[in-house]
Amino acid sequence: MIQDINALAEDKLSILYFMRCLGIPLTNGQVTRFFIENNIINYFDLQQYILELIAGELVVDMETGNTEFLTLTLKGSEVLTFFKKRISPALRNSIESYAEKNRTRLKDESQITADYKKISDGQYEVQCRVTEKELVLMELKLNVPNSNQAKKICENWRFRAPEVFKAILERLV
Repeated sequence: MIQDINALAEDKLSILYFMRCLGIPLTNGQVTRFFIENNIINYFDLQQYILELIAGELVVDMETGNTEFLTLTLKGSEVLTFFKKRISPALRNSIESYAEKNRTRLKDESQITADYKKISDGQYEVQCRVTEKELVLMELKLNVPNSNQAKKICENWRFRAPEVFKAILERLV
């Protein structure tokens, strides 16, 4: 019984770790491909775990018409920080190796980016984007009064973009 609980925890943590190592929004298919091809988690359990991670607000899903992206939330990142050691070193190495080899390819498929620049004294422009391949799905530009706010927005965009995108779409459609 305890062994089953530990295996369940390791499986869910490994999903979070996979998402953190890649550091980009991922489709369900991208996540599934890694875990199935490496015989780490069976398909049905994996889909259940992803739903549970979303329900627990450790992962957020963002629907963009035909595609759904999964992103690690700040809460998910904090949980992973506390419990990362429960993932076996061999599995962590496998995930890290895959992320290193495939990050660019996966990133080309989908991106959430944010950057800022100084436009005058006391004015910074923050540009936040959600893209899929070469298509810009959403672009948000903000003017803020200082670099600290600009940096904070850029840092938070990666975690908040899915919910911001979803909220805007729900209000406009």
